[in-house]
Amino acid sequence: MSINRKAEKALLDHEEWTLVQGTHQPEIKALSDKELSAARTRLRGLHDKQRDLSHAKRRISQGKADPRGGSFPGTYERPGRRKQVFAQAIRRINSEKERREIAAARSTIVESQHRALAKKRRATSTRPTNTPTASAGKSSITNPKRATKVPGAKVGSVSQQTKKAQAKKDR
Repeated sequence: MSINRKAEKALLDHEEWTLVQGTHQPEIKALSDKELSAARTRLRGLHDKQRDLSHAKRRISQGKADPRGGSFPGTYERPGRRKQVFAQAIRRINSEKERREIAAARSTIVESQHRALAKKRRATSTRPTNTPTASAGKSSITNPKRATKVPGAKVGSVSQQTKKAQAKKDR
């Protein structure tokens, strides 16, 4: 579940809020790549700190660990919510970095395609000129069935020979 800006501001102190506020949409596009990396590193540190604090508070509330620093009352839900705020900010930064990488890759591909097209247009054609020339005409294709057939005159004589041979046997 996402947390709106008003709730984020209520959960964080001023320094953390300015860091998280820079990860929202209009502001994140103004950040350079170095600033994005630095913000991600800082947010990861804050996220890890809140994760550890939330874990410790949970163990204290379950009675598995002794309370540390008695002057810090509260439940373990607040560090958990703060951890969610930092996780969402990290997610926004990662998405922006990925978007920038995809845009850079796309522009690189387009540039290389433009270079290839320009090179192709500059190249001289290697095809021969299209001048009319005489041709030998259509070549004939021999039918393979023709060579194996028995001539028609022979067909009748074979059947006549068989007829005569059978008549001799029958006498």
